[in-house]
Amino acid sequence: MKRSLKNVFNPRSVAVIGASEVPGKASERRTRSLIEGGYRGDIYLINPKRSELFGRKAYPSITEIDGEVDLVMIVVAPRFLTSAVADSVKMGAKGIIIITAGLGESGEEGKKIEAEILDEAARTGAFVIGPNCSGMFSSSADINLLGVPQIEKGSISVLAQSGNVIDSLTHYARMRGVGFSKIISVGNAIGVNFHEYIDYLKDDRDTKVIMTYLEGIKDGNNLVRVVRETAKKKPVIALKVGRSSAGARAAASHTGSLAGDEVIVDAAFRQAGIVRVSNTDELFDMAEVFASCPLPEGNRVVILSEGGGDNSIAADNAEKYGMDVPVLSTETQEKIKPFLLEGMPASNPIDYGGTAEENPHMITECVKVCMEDDQVDGIFITGFFGGFKDIIAPHVAELEEKASKDMVDLVKKYKKPLFVHTSFARDPIKSLDILKAAGVPVIESSERTAQCLSALMRFSMNQKKISRMQIPTGAAKERPSVKKLFKKVREAKRHNLLETESRDLLKEYHISLPEAELANNLDKAVEAGNRLGYPLAMKVVSPEIIHKSDAGGIKLGLNNQEDIKTAFNEIITNAEKVVKKEKILGTLISPMAKKGQECIIGMIRDAQFGPVIMFGLGGIFVEVLKDVSFRVAPLAAEDIDEMVEEIKGYKILTGIRGEKPKDIAAIKNILVRLSEIVIDNPEIKEIDLNPVIVHENGASIVDSRVILG
Repeated sequence: MKRSLKNVFNPRSVAVIGASEVPGKASERRTRSLIEGGYRGDIYLINPKRSELFGRKAYPSITEIDGEVDLVMIVVAPRFLTSAVADSVKMGAKGIIIITAGLGESGEEGKKIEAEILDEAARTGAFVIGPNCSGMFSSSADINLLGVPQIEKGSISVLAQSGNVIDSLTHYARMRGVGFSKIISVGNAIGVNFHEYIDYLKDDRDTKVIMTYLEGIKDGNNLVRVVRETAKKKPVIALKVGRSSAGARAAASHTGSLAGDEVIVDAAFRQAGIVRVSNTDELFDMAEVFASCPLPEGNRVVILSEGGGDNSIAADNAEKYGMDVPVLSTETQEKIKPFLLEGMPASNPIDYGGTAEENPHMITECVKVCMEDDQVDGIFITGFFGGFKDIIAPHVAELEEKASKDMVDLVKKYKKPLFVHTSFARDPIKSLDILKAAGVPVIESSERTAQCLSALMRFSMNQKKISRMQIPTGAAKERPSVKKLFKKVREAKRHNLLETESRDLLKEYHISLPEAELANNLDKAVEAGNRLGYPLAMKVVSPEIIHKSDAGGIKLGLNNQEDIKTAFNEIITNAEKVVKKEKILGTLISPMAKKGQECIIGMIRDAQFGPVIMFGLGGIFVEVLKDVSFRVAPLAAEDIDEMVEEIKGYKILTGIRGEKPKDIAAIKNILVRLSEIVIDNPEIKEIDLNPVIVHENGASIVDSRVILG
């Protein structure tokens, strides 16, 4: 059953344990912002050394309050925390915000206190926010426990893993005139996970956009799940720091070596529908755009300008960010031509040819025609709208203002986004202020305009996709034969499955495999070869030989019995050079795979997101170009389609230069089954299917490796 944070953000009463009037103290600033913020519920100030604070009665202990308390903020030394939480729980606290730092982030003693806090809170199910956080803000309750003055109300909510960043964001918001619905500093997040806040804000009527700042991700699998559901209603925008490659992990499998932290974060965010940004400016730009603009149907944009140069720059930026700049229909072009200079093309981008500078109404007419066209999803005006009065004459200002009002009406009528890039964006110009007040983005950079409009379009298309998706529940299904296999591996004190065992696992999930036989002596090898048919491949089987080729344990293209004998003897001899004889179980013999395209499919259990599945082409594509894609399991059908189609080498699979198309459905089937395997079996740490040879019909898994955690 989902827990509700309603009483945390809309408490009937608030107590501050450790309240103070000493200027500059954390408790003083937060108590003051609570009182001065207009909170309408009961406020209880707790300080055993004072009888009065801020002209209000002060209590020596929260337990001396007459009645229950919904929300408690605690600002005391670490050694007093456990008892303060215990007393809060006794008084019926639904939420406990702990500002105190120096706990789990400082060492074992702090972690012990955190465990005690959780034990006390668990008695009644009270939410613990923090510790080591800066507080929270809720506009619906007029409650400000951040110690930051003058927070305007708005429709954007903020979740941040840094109190300092919240201080910066609130200051920056004042400069930009942006208001907030909720602000939460999550701190160490020992009680409420990041995704739980998002889950609450998903259904919060006062929140249109969720803005997040992340430094690390603890429960990424649930984050992806919750954001996917949230994206059906509203966007989640993330500023995630730590893009450097310093965090790349060492891994035993090929998949692991390709799965850098940020590669997985990027893939998971795209899968979830998170809008990722790189800096604070982008964070606010995107949040304001999503809070005010209608969502477009697709990614087709019309570009309008006073000159060809601005149009060319805008078109390049539109293409860079994945927007389509289509040639307009003949009907639409004919409607636009009367507003252009004679002979000017109306195909897209559209150049007014100087007519708009004296008569801005021309822009409005062009916008209206484009808005009426079902093949147009958004409008991108570029140039110097708002500054025509400086270029032509002061009287043009009134004409620009009239054009702005008309464009606002068009946006309201047709519900299509209109973006204005102008070099006058930061100037106090009435025509631009009219647009801004109505939520029409006015941006000084052509590239940032394209970036924001593109993000709006991508989110809208992703929202439609997610709404149609049937996402697997992720519920594990236990298979006794698999559990028995893993038990056998554990009892042998191994983490790596033998290839014969890996094959058994794959077969259990109905993954088709080439025939193969294990031969533990020369005679059986010859017999197996005769049964399977030539040409053949032979590989060593040993629990202590992971990289078979490095140990000289692979022989290919065996065409007769003599080849079999020679290969068997050489493989065993080579193996005995690196492991004890008793550790060599024999050789695995199978028919050579038919010609096809090499691929690699794998899984790594990521510390942040859990099971992450990889797909890519083999050979140079993976070794040099690292042309691979990732998704967090469980995989929906749309996830699989995207991860196959987004690699740069996808066209090779569809058939180029006379090559026939490969069986892409066979690849997707393996990905479906692999997703089931890793969800059902959390003890699996890594899987490598490499190579997988994809044919015109079917696919052959040539080598498989499974590693348990």
